[in-house]
Amino acid sequence: MQFGINVSTDDPGGRDPMSRLEDYMERGRTAADMGFDTVAVSHRYSFGPAKADARGEPLRTSRFQPLLMLAHLAAELRDRVNYVTSIYMSTFAHPVQLAEDIATLDVFCRGRLRLGVGLGWMPYELEAFGIPRRERVTRFEEGIELYRRLLTEDVVDFEGKHFQARDARMIARAIQKPMPPLWIGASADPAVLRAARMGDSWIMSAHIAIDELERQVVLYRDELNRLNKPFPDERPIVRIIYVAPDRETALKEAEPAIAKWYRERGTWGWFLTQGSAGAIADDVMRSGRWIIGDPDDCVEQISQFRDRLGVNHMVFAMPRSDGGQDKQRRSMRLLAERVLPHLRPKPTAKPA
Repeated sequence: MQFGINVSTDDPGGRDPMSRLEDYMERGRTAADMGFDTVAVSHRYSFGPAKADARGEPLRTSRFQPLLMLAHLAAELRDRVNYVTSIYMSTFAHPVQLAEDIATLDVFCRGRLRLGVGLGWMPYELEAFGIPRRERVTRFEEGIELYRRLLTEDVVDFEGKHFQARDARMIARAIQKPMPPLWIGASADPAVLRAARMGDSWIMSAHIAIDELERQVVLYRDELNRLNKPFPDERPIVRIIYVAPDRETALKEAEPAIAKWYRERGTWGWFLTQGSAGAIADDVMRSGRWIIGDPDDCVEQISQFRDRLGVNHMVFAMPRSDGGQDKQRRSMRLLAERVLPHLRPKPTAKPA
């Protein structure tokens, strides 16, 4: 298995951007130094609404845009890690621009880039770009089709509802042939079928319970068989993880972080999870949406994903608890030193 760290965090909107940049870079360096295989960056455009209402002050967070952030990370980390967008909202991108940017970024990443893309659903993002919700699926599918053709064909003619191209030729060229692997994120069944049809792999959501994912893996495999496409070599998943030296500490520290994370987002329409801190944390852990515990607990939980879903590339996101960066570093260190060695193949001894 391969393991990665998502260096993005939802920082307070007013936080100093230079301090935030250094945090991203430190997490990337730490991931590479600790032997993680991959660094990932998340993506959002507009959270909205801009003004307070009956719910109070709106939830505002800040992130860096992923393609630029990955380029900055790759300038320092070079070929020590793989690079992933998790997930890039390609519905809002023009496919010609995206193809040129990804071809260029693949060179900066020394041919180690994976492009994870998603449909997007948040109404504020759609409103920011003036895209009607009813058009997001056709726009996404057209964009991905044209994007793939631009990277794999010398000259492209394309006539779609949203995008057109005449005698289009790429300026930039990627290292990976025919193109960097395309991972498509999907949560609902129609999206899983779309990932089988249009992607090189399906990257499984961080917020879907393991029982539901197990059912969807069968759906995905059946659709690949119907299309005469092979089951992909890379089978990625995103999970939020919290590791502490002992189970009691992990639960004590993670419970308020889980409740705050889901309740705030539920209030502003990002998630629908409501309830007490204990009830939310219990539901999240029972369903396998977060991986929480001491190192032995986390080995067991990660093994469940590997064995039940067949995943072999796991990208971890680490929430901020009250301890901030220090507890994130502790969690990363425990993960690297006391969890992952139990999940990686042991080197075979050379014959005497």
